[in-house]
Amino acid sequence: MMAGYRKFWSCFHWLPGVAAGIVFFMIVWLLVDSVGGQEHDVYVQRTDAREVQVHVIVGHGHPAPGLAHYVEHLAWLNTVGGKQRSADRHSNAWTNRYAAGYWLSGKPDDLEDILQNLSGLFHPLGIPAEFAEEERDIILREYEHQTVNKPDAQAAEAMNAFLYAGNSIASSVIGTPGDIRALDYDEARALHEATHQPDNATLVVVGDVSERQVSRALQKVDWPGLEKENTDIVPPTFELAPPAKAMLRYPQADASPRLTFRRVVELPEPVQFDLLEAHATLLRDILDTNLPGGLAGPLRFDASIARRFDIQIWPIDERHVELSFTAAPDREASLSYVRVAFEEKLAEIAASGIPEETYHRVFSRFEHFWPDWDDSDESARWMAGYVLDRVSALRKPLQVSDVKRLQHNLSYQTINTLLNEIAGEGRTAAAFIGPEERF
Repeated sequence: MMAGYRKFWSCFHWLPGVAAGIVFFMIVWLLVDSVGGQEHDVYVQRTDAREVQVHVIVGHGHPAPGLAHYVEHLAWLNTVGGKQRSADRHSNAWTNRYAAGYWLSGKPDDLEDILQNLSGLFHPLGIPAEFAEEERDIILREYEHQTVNKPDAQAAEAMNAFLYAGNSIASSVIGTPGDIRALDYDEARALHEATHQPDNATLVVVGDVSERQVSRALQKVDWPGLEKENTDIVPPTFELAPPAKAMLRYPQADASPRLTFRRVVELPEPVQFDLLEAHATLLRDILDTNLPGGLAGPLRFDASIARRFDIQIWPIDERHVELSFTAAPDREASLSYVRVAFEEKLAEIAASGIPEETYHRVFSRFEHFWPDWDDSDESARWMAGYVLDRVSALRKPLQVSDVKRLQHNLSYQTINTLLNEIAGEGRTAAAFIGPEERF
């Protein structure tokens, strides 16, 4: 959370003057005093399950391809030990384009032990060099499992590099086999020392525990304090490269023909991230229908163009939105024909605009995007997922009251503005997969 944030909300009353310290998350935001004079970023989500999950998420700063992922492997090995890690079904670690995350789970009574284990993430890497070398081989096998003979994964990597060109998130998380073989233990230790620090980490606690239990547990395990003033951890800035198109072909004689089409566009004005995500999802739901203004009719029912398709729209940041369209051609339609038909129909819908009746019909059933706020269990699960999603992308989650207000800020005009942008000029990539004669 932002340093200097000073709110404490419990039983619907406010206590002023609380230090910007531990931030607990339960249905509503709860902020309490610093533990032992230290400051931490912590979110706690209360659920009915007799389990607690503890997550530590650190921004990795976007180093060379594969290096942050290598550090994640080494840090986890250094923290829980190789044997325990492989045997423990209730732990895991991950790396995405923004951050690395680590989590352990157990019974609420295990909270102190879990925190004690995770505090090892901040210790210097002390793995013998031979084990670090073996971990590179493990990552190579991971690459082979994820990418070799998997054209969809290969296409995704190539499209990321093109669509996000010039930005740190264009860098591959896992890298190429050459990148992996070149990973250096000394460079990994340097990156770990620079990134795995309390001031660059967020602690997320999910489970049947109270803020008092977490406070006490942090005190007992002597959770590391901040070495410098905590600043906001934010995602990297994104700048869209000039409009361009890329066509990728992956001939696979035995594969089912399929198309992946992606486009990134820049909006004329920035929109708050959560509100933009809601608008993007609502527009996606509209386009997925057979209603006037939808794509299901023109592409699947009224004409035998796509046997099936999926469309997704999401924000990269407050000013950039990405569109993804995947489809399997119907009958004898070529992938080129499907791509052209999709772009033409999207432009046609954008030119005429989403009919108001369609907008209101889809909006009336858009409640699925948020939980039933009257159901405390459902709300708790949804908010836990929401917080983890935002923190994993180095974004600050909204307070519950602000999340609830998002639905009232959705607008028909914004939907059509967003549609016009994604149907217009941007950075576009398409990938054809399958028998070459279907291209």
